[in-house]
Amino acid sequence: MDHSAKGAFAAARGSGVRRRTFARAAGIAATVFAVLVCVWLFVLPVAVVALSSVAAHWAGTILPDGFSSRWFDRLGSDDFDAVAASLEVGFTVAVLGTALGLWLALALEGRTRRGLGALVDAVAMMPNGVPSVVLGLGVLIAYHKAPLDLSSSPAIVVLVQLALVLPFSYRCAAAALRPELTVLREAAASLGAPPSMVLRRVVLPQLVPAIRASLALGLALSLGELGATLTVYPPGFSTVPIVVVGQVERGYYLPASALSLILLAASFAALSLIAARVPKRRAN
Repeated sequence: MDHSAKGAFAAARGSGVRRRTFARAAGIAATVFAVLVCVWLFVLPVAVVALSSVAAHWAGTILPDGFSSRWFDRLGSDDFDAVAASLEVGFTVAVLGTALGLWLALALEGRTRRGLGALVDAVAMMPNGVPSVVLGLGVLIAYHKAPLDLSSSPAIVVLVQLALVLPFSYRCAAAALRPELTVLREAAASLGAPPSMVLRRVVLPQLVPAIRASLALGLALSLGELGATLTVYPPGFSTVPIVVVGQVERGYYLPASALSLILLAASFAALSLIAARVPKRRAN
């Protein structure tokens, strides 16, 4: 190899190294930027709520003037009833939404998106395109008279939140129904397995990640839902978002932060329980 060829090879090699270094630096910069955006949009607000809940006084300063647990001490039975109501409604909505979404996904599996299949799919996804307040008003008007009067029952809150959660649960289950699962079902059926056994031993074990995702998403959406719930909730019944909004409207930001932090801790514990992996049993 003559000197000119060696020089060209070295130049090309150096150019490749520079490109890889630049690409690596650009990737690191993009990652850092994404982390900063996530911290600014999600971590910082939660940190502010946590600090507010233990702040003795916080106005016009970067950090609170002092720390105190008095906002937690001032929480009464009505506040804890709201936490319990939020969790009860959240778990009910998550379980019902997951069951209905899974049933819809299995019922529509393999159907072409035409005719009845397209109609059912569109109806299931319709709440995604309707403002929650409008949906809440429609449910309230539809179910406030006999023969099905739910206007004075917490069941109307479950119903309206279920309508909001169902599209997400349905999509979670539908996305998990891969062609390989259809092949496994057909193989099990061809070997003589009854439909109930195919569902229990073949389908559901493959859908466990989707079921967990649907439960977690349904619970998280229910705990934070406000628009439709505020429209339909009956007298004497409140969830944490309703109580927090009422406190914020009166200027009680620090007590609202304390109640919000309790709900955040409860929801984190519930979501951790849903996401926890169950150890597999070893065959004897």
